Amino acid sequence: MLNSLVAIAADVVAVGPRLRRGCRLGLVAVALVAASALGAFAQVPTPTVTKLTSDKPGTPGRNYPFFATDIVLSNYGYVEEEFFFDGKANTYTTPEFGKSAEIAVAGIPFRSRLLVRRPASQARFNGVVIVEWVNVTNGYDTDVLWLYEKEFFIREGYAWIGVSVQDGGVSRPPNGIKVWSPTRYGSIDLTGGGKVTDPSLNFDIYSQAGMAVRSVPAVLGGLRATTIIAGGQSQSASRMGPYLNGVHSRAPVFDAALLTVSNQAMRADLTIPVIKVLSETERATSRREPDLPKVRVWTVAGATHSEQYSLLSRAAFLMRDLNLPAVDACDTPARSRVEIRYVFNAAIDALVKWVKSGKEAPHAPPFVFDEAAPAPAAAARGGQAGPPEKPVKRDEFGNALGGIRLAEIAVPVAKETAELCGLGGTHVPFDAATLDTLYPTHGSYVAKVTEVSQALVKAGFMLPADAAQTIDTAKRSIYGLQLTCGPLCADVRQFPSNPSSMLLGKQTSYLVIKDADRVLVPVIDQVTRQIAEGYTLGTNPQASKKFAGAAASLDTYIRGVQQLQSRGNMPEETARLLVSQARTLQERLKPLADPTTAR
Repeated sequence: MLNSLVAIAADVVAVGPRLRRGCRLGLVAVALVAASALGAFAQVPTPTVTKLTSDKPGTPGRNYPFFATDIVLSNYGYVEEEFFFDGKANTYTTPEFGKSAEIAVAGIPFRSRLLVRRPASQARFNGVVIVEWVNVTNGYDTDVLWLYEKEFFIREGYAWIGVSVQDGGVSRPPNGIKVWSPTRYGSIDLTGGGKVTDPSLNFDIYSQAGMAVRSVPAVLGGLRATTIIAGGQSQSASRMGPYLNGVHSRAPVFDAALLTVSNQAMRADLTIPVIKVLSETERATSRREPDLPKVRVWTVAGATHSEQYSLLSRAAFLMRDLNLPAVDACDTPARSRVEIRYVFNAAIDALVKWVKSGKEAPHAPPFVFDEAAPAPAAAARGGQAGPPEKPVKRDEFGNALGGIRLAEIAVPVAKETAELCGLGGTHVPFDAATLDTLYPTHGSYVAKVTEVSQALVKAGFMLPADAAQTIDTAKRSIYGLQLTCGPLCADVRQFPSNPSSMLLGKQTSYLVIKDADRVLVPVIDQVTRQIAEGYTLGTNPQASKKFAGAAASLDTYIRGVQQLQSRGNMPEETARLLVSQARTLQERLKPLADPTTAR
């Protein structure tokens, strides 16, 4: 929006003398608004930007972006590029909440980086840029919002830019990006040559990243942006809270902001719209935070701080770049399957509408807390400081009441909570008897998922395309078919300790592979049904034929993976991951496919 005002101001200067006085005065008023916006921008310097060359991801020497996407972006009209940006930044005081910070030390040199994934053409671009403050919890830069929302960004034509803002993701051994590739990233400096030990330098670095997007055409390859949205997940959102409250308010750069799974409270006089999307994991004080004129707090029942989708989405490049498997250490069936990413997508869409048309984002239903219950002990709250918190009320299945209720909670097939297993929470599938009672037919299950998803679209907490994907997933499922989904079918834990067809199916769909929905997904759905039919038959001699059929179908799946790789639809690391998981599952099926083996 501000970019558009700047353009109008320039037009006024050019054509003003030719306009009639009344019209000219109206445009001059608009130009003054634009000039005011430019005045705010003028307080934030524009950094110098340098484009980096890159080798193929996975090549020796690591001269490519850390965690380069494993999506073949050219299949979707997108490109990935990386830049350094250099400038001088300020450190800031820590203000009292609700007040703006003051400059402590000015003019400290820095160098950071921008990782850009954008449409290759203006026709493919919707004009909106998401600038993510990347997360450094693991000691390296992680593009968490991209991982959650990549399908949505590509589908809708967004540009996404990740910014290295904190030294914890850059210099910390063993996997900070400077350690990972000294040749490529050794010149990055987010500490003023080691002189700045507090994190306040981060704020200006992030603001100048926003200015680079607004003012340096090379960053977007000449694309014209209309709206720039700040974003952060968890740890990075915790830094964005004081940034928005204390520094951005001094000199606004961004048009709106999305903060996800963050405990940060927002000041009441913010001038840009902010949506916070929270899971069950965040503190109750945060989940009880009231909406403000420019702030919405959306809580999602059953969702957890770090759930299944975020884990599986990074599996291929995590192994490629760090030789680390995407696994859980928990003994419980870990990580919620609630698709909180769909609410993230709806939040971005709502922010864009709020900025462009003034249509405010909807108010979300709050969690229902059990005010009469005794508060959990400090140990049960993970040692969190602050007053004891009241627990959320739960239904007969143990799932939370209130909040935004996606299909996984409103039409449940499992207990999905933030209990146990740290930030991942717990996912415990219902037994066959419970599922058969809840959903006597497959059609009844699909109808309920359809009704819930359509209601969420109407309420503004889900987008139509995501509702359609949810409904399609329900149609492809085996729920309501009166089948028993045994260990090699069930959606519990992770590969390789607990291989299953449902997990392989989710891994396949989460990786965004062109034509996978046609070549791979139907095959793995067939495998799931064959395995479930085999378990349901029990000791019947026909059961082994079902398991043998599932193993044979996995051969078809593997050939499909190889076919898509040969077409250039997936990189080597993705094909290697999927083939490895399929063969692991095949090995587990062999004893069941042998009619002489007792089950």
